[in-house]
Amino acid sequence: MNRVSLVIFEGGRPESYVEEQVTAVRKAVVLDNLEKFSEVPELDNIFLYTTYEDLAVAAAERGAESQVIPAVKEFRFGEALARVIKARSLEAVIYMGGASGSLMAQSEVSALAKCLAVSPEVMLANNIFSSDIVGFTPASRLLDVAELPTSDNALAMALSFLDHRKLPETIGSLFDVDTPADITVLRLHPATGPNVRAALGKLDLEPAASRLRKVRETMGIPLSEVCVIGRVSPGAVLYVNERLQCRMRVFSEERGMKALGREDHHQAVSLLGYLAQQVGFEGLVSALEKVADAVLIDTRVLFHHLNLELPAKDRFNSDLLRPDAIDNPVARKLTACLLSSSIPIVPGGHSLVSGGLRVITDSLVNEGELIGGGA
Repeated sequence: MNRVSLVIFEGGRPESYVEEQVTAVRKAVVLDNLEKFSEVPELDNIFLYTTYEDLAVAAAERGAESQVIPAVKEFRFGEALARVIKARSLEAVIYMGGASGSLMAQSEVSALAKCLAVSPEVMLANNIFSSDIVGFTPASRLLDVAELPTSDNALAMALSFLDHRKLPETIGSLFDVDTPADITVLRLHPATGPNVRAALGKLDLEPAASRLRKVRETMGIPLSEVCVIGRVSPGAVLYVNERLQCRMRVFSEERGMKALGREDHHQAVSLLGYLAQQVGFEGLVSALEKVADAVLIDTRVLFHHLNLELPAKDRFNSDLLRPDAIDNPVARKLTACLLSSSIPIVPGGHSLVSGGLRVITDSLVNEGELIGGGA
């Protein structure tokens, strides 16, 4: 039997108020997860590595072994995880990014740990193209990787030489909190933990939150036209179709943009981006208004197509539909056009149109807010 350890990394260097808001919720996710997963008997140890001293102290109070690591500009994730594995002689590892698993059940971690405990060589990931939950054994196989991943998004790809499988597709495994858009989605769901609920209660997420509520309301109306754009997974669309009666218009592009290095090498291209370059942002929004009643859009693909090297402050204020707080003039204009739309358009990152789409659907079904009945 392999000894299974849960390793959580959470850190960063927030440089604006909106980034601090996201960081506060991410810290709360970590604390809720530590409280949940400390009760999973199949886990032998839980380790937290964080750049935040206050989070390390709070985690230690909850029984986790925590360590503060330096907040460096170019953090090399793979090297850091390899050092942990080597220093602690870990046998089997469940790695979780600090913002993942906010809606993950104890039973899901228990099942993953049981699999790792009895398997000689296996890797299970929530998304091989963009991972933030990865279980693998033997842990030492990461030390054999010639080019260690610089971010956790590429961890599953780096370990794909192992016998690899996909984790069950659930809102727990697929939804994480990276952006303000994810926070607005998380606030819709009734299964958030106490630390997250307390953190969410302190935040002003308007006008994005009211737009998201309108998108959610639209999704509950039979035969409404809901458009999702960006790194949309087929599983997320299937999840909606099995539970709701809205009609889905889907344009999926650039899945795996980060893990495949297309983002770093300026290779990302977008049909939506080419359309915007032809007709302008006003024309793009006008076209969306003609084909949809509500839109969820992963704007990161569009940003990279337009070669916008945006700081987190600008990306996050765009998610919140606050153009006046955005410095980049192109991103400011796009956000202003989205805000002025006659239909609710909610921008965000990858999680919005993948795990977030599932969370919105699940919140509708759980609260019985479907108009005319469920699917």
